[in-house]
Amino acid sequence: MSNQSKQVYRKHGIDPNYDSQHTYGKRESYYDDGRYPPDWAQRREAVWERQRYRCGRCGVYKGDVSVSEVHHIVHLSNGGSNALENLVGLCGDCHALMHPDNDSLRGNPWRAELFPGESADERVAVIRTPQGNEELELDITRLSQLSSPDENDDAVTSATVPTSAALAKRAKTELPRILLDNGFVPRTTPYHRVSVRTRPTGLLAAITPRDIELTARGDGETLEVEECDDGADVYHAADTTVSEIELEDPSGETRSHRLELNHGEGARLRVESPVSAPPLSTTTAPEYTLGALHYFGWNSLKIGLIPGLLLAFVFPSVVPAGGSLAGLVAFILLVGLLVRSPGIYREVSGSPSERIVDDRRE
Repeated sequence: MSNQSKQVYRKHGIDPNYDSQHTYGKRESYYDDGRYPPDWAQRREAVWERQRYRCGRCGVYKGDVSVSEVHHIVHLSNGGSNALENLVGLCGDCHALMHPDNDSLRGNPWRAELFPGESADERVAVIRTPQGNEELELDITRLSQLSSPDENDDAVTSATVPTSAALAKRAKTELPRILLDNGFVPRTTPYHRVSVRTRPTGLLAAITPRDIELTARGDGETLEVEECDDGADVYHAADTTVSEIELEDPSGETRSHRLELNHGEGARLRVESPVSAPPLSTTTAPEYTLGALHYFGWNSLKIGLIPGLLLAFVFPSVVPAGGSLAGLVAFILLVGLLVRSPGIYREVSGSPSERIVDDRRE
């Protein structure tokens, strides 16, 4: 123990022997439960004095909150000690954030500040997982891809986002900048989105297993492409003024679009593009066979699974082959095909046209 620590112990009347949780019994312990040392009150005061009576995570003044606690960085249950260097003072909500599964605490983890303060103790500098805001949750969750817990590892819980302590402290004021610097388009600040939706022209285009090649460019700081079932969403940073989209369909035909992004709050454009497929031939027949099995079979099984099982449970007599497993699978496939039939008809018989839609005006 350093001379400075010894002085603090003497000043507050703290017995260093009680640093270890195995040096006192249940009757001697502060709460008569065998967990906290007899001089727990003195230790708490020493911790809060060291922190100038500010919460070690969010920085709120101790006198401004109804609940304040002293937290073991390494929990007693994990072999942590009562030494002052293993203790930090927290407001009730930040303390509950360290123990989100403990309903007996007087704080609420979901009321804790979202970000730690800039002067937070790095050992408890963690970001609370946001609730009820998908865009904020996406932005914050991405921080876990950029760093790993370090000094704050013991404070990472089911209610926090695993990042380094330094990144957690920066995020309060620099979240958009951090994301942009790492190639992400922030969703909590203005951004542009170009949704590319492909429409098959006929049966072969609907069942082909060949992918559609999409190339996206912009004159802004960064962009992201997120694929979806019928195309992709291209996200551009707010400083982008032009989005260039190039599509190459399975037949090899290429279509290009140059879009002006001039909406102050972020453009929301949708490109609807027809796609075609190579003609049926001895060369393409095998791939179309596999594509048809996936399109009519697997996709229908996925759609028909829940309603098919419910119908089979309520009306077991409708399942063919005496209710066997093969009969049940065939029944689910049939249900899925019936559910999908309107959409299948539109896809294989439609004549889609190319168009650009401003979703903010629709």
